Amino acid sequence: MRWGALECIARDCVSDPKATLGEILKSNPGLIPAPLDKALGQVWGYASEFARHVREGREVSREETELVVGLAATICTYLARKR
Repeated sequence: MRWGALECIARDCVSDPKATLGEILKSNPGLIPAPLDKALGQVWGYASEFARHVREGREVSREETELVVGLAATICTYLARKR
């Protein structure tokens, strides 16, 4: 999933191979421009709750999936170019 790729490239950007995306965002202001950094944290939480660890009985729509994957891909591209 692209969210794993996002966490990996964020780790590379800050040279911390064990940090979580949440930790990276908190300890590296400016990596993602504010207030997008806060929004990314919220989207990461959403992806974790509703996409990566889907609760039993919850079905993620195609539209939601495409939205979250598209956001992750765009942020990966941004970080790769910034790096």
